[in-house]
Order: sequence, then C-alpha cells, then structure tokens
Amino acid sequence: MRKGIRKFFILVAVFIVALFTFSKITNHETKDLTTDMSAASLPIVYFEDNGHRVNELHGYTAEMSAVSMRDTITPLPDNHKLSLRIDPYGKNIDSVTFEVRSLDGSRLVQDGKVTLSGDESAMKGEITVENLLEKTTEYQLILKVKEGDTTASYYTRIKDAGDSQISTCVDFVEEFHAITMDKDRQSELASYMEPSADADNTSLQTVTINNSLSQACWGDLQGTEVTEPVASIKEMCDEYQVILLEYILSADNENGQTEYYNVQEYYRVRVGAEKIYLLNFERTMEEIFQGDGAHVSKDSINLGIRSDVVDYKANETGNIICFVQQGELWSYNQSENKMTQVFSFRSGDDMDIRENYDEHAIRILKADEGGSIDFVVYGYMNRGEHEGQVGVSVCHYDCVTNTVEEMLFIPTTLSYQVVKEQLGTLMYVSDNGYFYLTISDQVYKINLDTKKSEIFISDLQTDMIVSSEDGRHIAWSEDGSVMHVTDLEKGDTYDVNAESGQTLKPLGFIGSDCIYGWGYTSDVFSTDTQTNTLALSQVLIMDSGDSEHQILKTYQSPGMYVTGIRVQDGSIYLSRVAKSGDTYTDASEDTIMNRDMQDENLVNVSTTTSTVKQTEVVITLSTESSGKAPKQVIPKQILNEESVTIEMKNLNAFSDYYVYAKGQVILATKDMAAAIQSADENKGVVIGKDLLYVWRRGESQTQEPLEISE
Repeated sequence: MRKGIRKFFILVAVFIVALFTFSKITNHETKDLTTDMSAASLPIVYFEDNGHRVNELHGYTAEMSAVSMRDTITPLPDNHKLSLRIDPYGKNIDSVTFEVRSLDGSRLVQDGKVTLSGDESAMKGEITVENLLEKTTEYQLILKVKEGDTTASYYTRIKDAGDSQISTCVDFVEEFHAITMDKDRQSELASYMEPSADADNTSLQTVTINNSLSQACWGDLQGTEVTEPVASIKEMCDEYQVILLEYILSADNENGQTEYYNVQEYYRVRVGAEKIYLLNFERTMEEIFQGDGAHVSKDSINLGIRSDVVDYKANETGNIICFVQQGELWSYNQSENKMTQVFSFRSGDDMDIRENYDEHAIRILKADEGGSIDFVVYGYMNRGEHEGQVGVSVCHYDCVTNTVEEMLFIPTTLSYQVVKEQLGTLMYVSDNGYFYLTISDQVYKINLDTKKSEIFISDLQTDMIVSSEDGRHIAWSEDGSVMHVTDLEKGDTYDVNAESGQTLKPLGFIGSDCIYGWGYTSDVFSTDTQTNTLALSQVLIMDSGDSEHQILKTYQSPGMYVTGIRVQDGSIYLSRVAKSGDTYTDASEDTIMNRDMQDENLVNVSTTTSTVKQTEVVITLSTESSGKAPKQVIPKQILNEESVTIEMKNLNAFSDYYVYAKGQVILATKDMAAAIQSADENKGVVIGKDLLYVWRRGESQTQEPLEISE
C-alpha cells in the first residue's frame, strides 16, 4: 500500500516537472518565433545650398546599380564645395567617404574622405569636388556612411549649376508654398494661377495650376506642417528646373480630430532675363489612415482625402475587407469589429521620416474567407530585416495566429522607381504554393517551399499579356497567331488560333472571363497619340472558367475599330478609331455593360463630401455594423529559421528607355517613339539605359509660360 502511494506521488511529481519543462520550452520557442519589426537605424543625408536644405537622401545597405539611381541632382556652386548634413538619429558615425563617378558608374573620377563635425543629433561636412568635371556633364556622387558593422550608400547626381540659377528657383518654390499656407497672403497668387473651367475644384487630393486660387490655398482646410518641407531637385538644365517639395501636414477634421497627410508639390520653373516663369504646378495629398472610430461608421470605412483608385479585396460574404493606403495594408473584420494594421513601416505617431519614406508599394494577392491574406511588398525597405535594401517580399498574414510570415524575398540592385516599371501586372500565389511573377518580358514560377524558380513564359511583348483581377487567369500571345489562356490554379491552358491574315490580341479580363480581339494583320497604324497599333475588327468575351470556353459576347461596329479597353465597375469601356481610306482618327468610346458583375460587388469604393475636406473616398460595407470604434490590432512577425532570399538576375535587367516626369519613372519601354510621346505628354525626359538623355523638352512649349516677378 505504502509502495503504491509512494509510486503515485513520484508519478505526479514527474508529471508536474515534465509539464513545467514543456511549458518553459513552449514559451521560449514562442518568444523566439515571433517578433516586432526592428526599428529604422540608417542616417539621413541632406545637402545645404545657399541656406536651403535640399535633396533628402536615404541609405542603401546593398551596392546599387548606379544607372538606376537617377533620383535627385545636386548643384555644384562656383567654388565646387558641397556642404552636407547627416542626421544620425543617435548613432555614432565612424566615417564618411565619397566617390565621384561617371553616370553609368564605370569610371572613377575622384574619391576621398569627408571630415565631419557635430554630435549624435546632427553632423556636418564638406566635399571639395575637383575641377576635372565638364561643366555641362552630370556625374554620380556616392556617399558611404559607416556606423559599426553597417555601411550605407547614398546616391545623387551632381552638376555645375551653370546658368540654371537653381538657388533662385528653390527660393521661388519655397516662397510659393509659404504663400499657399498663409490665408492673409493668398491674394498674392491670384495672377499666378491659370484657372480652367475643366479643372476639378471639389477635391483637395490633386490641385494644379489650372485650379482656383482657393483650391491652391487649401480651401477651408487649416493645415500645419509636421515636418519641414524639403526641396528635391529632380531636373536641372538651362531651360527649366524640376523641383519637388515633400512634407507631412496635419489638420483637424470637422469633428476636431487631428489627421495626417503626405503632401508632394511639383514645380517646373524657368528663370528668364527679368522674370521667373512657372511652367507647371501640381500638389497631391494622401491621408495617412489611422483606423480608429473616426474612420469607421455603420456602413462605411472613410479613407479620407486620397486617390479614388483603391487597391482592395473583400471575401465572398463581404464582411472582411482589406485595402492599401499610403504604403500600409489594413484589414477590417466587420463581424468582430476589428481593424488590423497588417503591414506598415510606421511604428507610431511620431512620423519618423525614415519610416514614412514612400518608395515602396503593396499589392494584395489573395484574401480568404477567414481573413488571411497573401500580399507583396516591393521597393525600398524602410526598416526591419531588409532595411536599406530594394526587393520583392512575398508575405502571408494568418488571421488565426495574428502573424505575418515572409515567404520569399527577391533583392534587386535597381531603385524602386525603375523596378516598379520592370514588374508586370501579374503577381499570384497559388494554393499549392507557387508564386507567379512577371519581370520585364518573362513570367517566373517560384516554389515557395524549395525556393526554386523556373521561367514559365519567355520572350513576352508587354502589351500581349493580361491577367484577371485576382491574378488566377492569364492570357498571352507571342506573335498574335495563337493566344494562350491559362488557369494558374489548375495549371490548364487553352489555345485560341487566329485565322489566316488575322492577328489576335489579349485585352483583359472581367472577372474570370477573357476579353480579346482580332484584327487584320494589315490594319496596323500610327498617329500622334498611338504607335504601331492594331485596329481590332471584333472583340470577344470568353468564359475562361468553363471547360468549353464558350464565347459569351461579341462586339463589332461597322466602320469602327477597337484599340484598347479598360474595365471599371463591371463595365468594359472600348477605345475606338474610325477608318477613312488609310487614315485612322479617334472616335467616341463605347461601353459593354455587365449587369451580373455590377450586382456581384458587395463592397464598393465611392466618395462623399464635407465642407472642410471636400471630396473623401469611402469603402461602402455590405451590411451595417455597430458603429462603435473598432478594436485595433497589430500582428507579430514570424522569425524565419532559414533564409527565404533568392537571387533573380532578370530583376536587375534594364529596359532601353525610361521616361522621367514629375520626379518619377512613369514608363520603361523598348519603344523609343512611345517613350518620347509619353515624355512630351507629361513634360518629362527620356533617358537611355546608359543614363544619357535621349529626349527632353527644350525651348518649345505648348502654351505661354506663367510669369512671376522676382
């Protein structure tokens, strides 16, 4: 009996010890497997020009392709001494070195070390550039800032200021901005604007030189600068200068709640003999979503002042909606009244300019019924494991564990502005664990478990591949003789063959239905607005989800030809031309309605108006909710025990021509005519892959410049 009791207590003791040990191990593993995103750590570099702080530079921890780093240009003063400032954010800077290279990076012109003064809050230095530089030639300046084991590189172009009078232009831009913020001085801008009856004066999201004076001066919105506007010089030549001002603005809404906005102002100016000419002005503002009760009502999510083009997805019942806003991914569970900030580089309300840097984008790939999300973050990584790198990060959010796991990271040596144009519209994660991605003229298939990649489609023409909105279905053609339609989930491909003398062209999808057209091979034309365009005689809609692939609808209009489509709100809008002899002229747009598709949408994007904020963008909910403030949640990040990084050389490849406009790359193409056309329409420049100018606007202008007295 005693032995039995003793045995019982021994077993109980062993069980308790085992349970305690297991609990400790489990807790230890849990702590090791999840974490918060690490804080931003890299310094910020500025230049000082004639009292102005210009060209805010962010650091890169990987060596970048110099040819892709065409962002800012820093003017060399007459004495060739560049003054720089470094904000180390409490870090100890060990050393700063510099290199002056040819634009393509192949030739070293000068290198040296920068002597610094200051402390952990701010450091200053000076670079003396040798007089070996040709006055009209641009060069690449690379600064290397070493702190501990980390060396970050900072890139800008440099050029002799020459006759550009760039300092005068920066003075003007900063003064123009200051006047817009001062209600008592706004009348000073009355003669500067070029009001047009076609301009939209009901929205503060985009304001141009053609808007009213009231819109240029913020209407009834009373804004306060949270960060100092910093000028970024994007183009500098004798004919004109392109300057951007970027800053964070705060303003109270009609309920007295403070909201924050990222604001960018674009100026194109020229200094004449006696006057400064304002050629273009455009201001955009985007609200930084806060996800609190002020932005969620019974029947909608208020996204505030922003573009009405919203990347969002909802589950089939419409009670879970995820959306992208200002570099962040959010998800709202209406049933649980829970707002989750799925992904963000911002860590709080202090508005760290490193965390707020907007050289990245997010694309939602898939959202399931429970609320889990597959998504991609691509571009410059502001903080975290890949801080200072540019790449493509494929992630999965698990709504049950409230964790985000990075499944794949593809680094690149190209800047975000270039790589965003290299990536195609196709990004898709299949249920069996494959990631499909278009890079330049190829589609890749990557196994997310083994990290092995293969070329799925090669030698594509960028205008000959389209994908459905959810990415599951794609249609492409090598030369127009055969069109392939593939279901990436099933792996099935169906071919459509062109008849003799005809060329097929995939146009898009509406839902899972493929839209394509055919035209006679001889009906290829060019106009002032289109180059090498196939005039389509007929447009067809095919059921891609049906094994029979039956044609659901055909469109044909006598004397009219279709050149392209756009799909919006369940309708297909057809761009058309009319043919007279051998001449094609633009014709009115036509529409194919899809009532079923329009009725299917449980969640939609619409707009509302208010006195102070004017037009605001909202996501309408499928059913009414409680109207109470939602619970706000931030997921943990899963720590990967093994590397998920793979190298893909094609992501570092270049296009032949890049169009830069308003400080951004807006087109990468092999077609020089298309590049010049785009640059002309957007008042930009065409740059070759060697970073030399192919085309830029000169003295000829399409309208009289605006005159501003000095």
